[in-house]
Amino acid sequence: MQKPNVIYNLNGLTEVMTEDLKSIVEKNLNQKMSSTLKKIYAKWENVDVTIRISVSKVSNWYDWDFKFEYDGNALDYSRKGFEILSDLVNHAFDNFKSRALSK
Repeated sequence: MQKPNVIYNLNGLTEVMTEDLKSIVEKNLNQKMSSTLKKIYAKWENVDVTIRISVSKVSNWYDWDFKFEYDGNALDYSRKGFEILSDLVNHAFDNFKSRALSK
């Protein structure tokens, strides 16, 4: 199966936080998003899927913006003030999964 292109823009995260974030993203792509990605790649031959992840650490919380782009579709999911890094990634992928399947 094809793999999406993941682009990161991370500000204020330590090296450990960055690696944790990338690990959580990869886990979501391989598990939670697996069937959704298969359906997208089956429906649109040679489609490029890009996920843009911007996270900024602000004091004790994170502001973030995730974009899921494929075949001219762009799904945005942004939040400010999230405290737990893993939760924000999981919420974003839950959101993308439900919205992408409704297209």
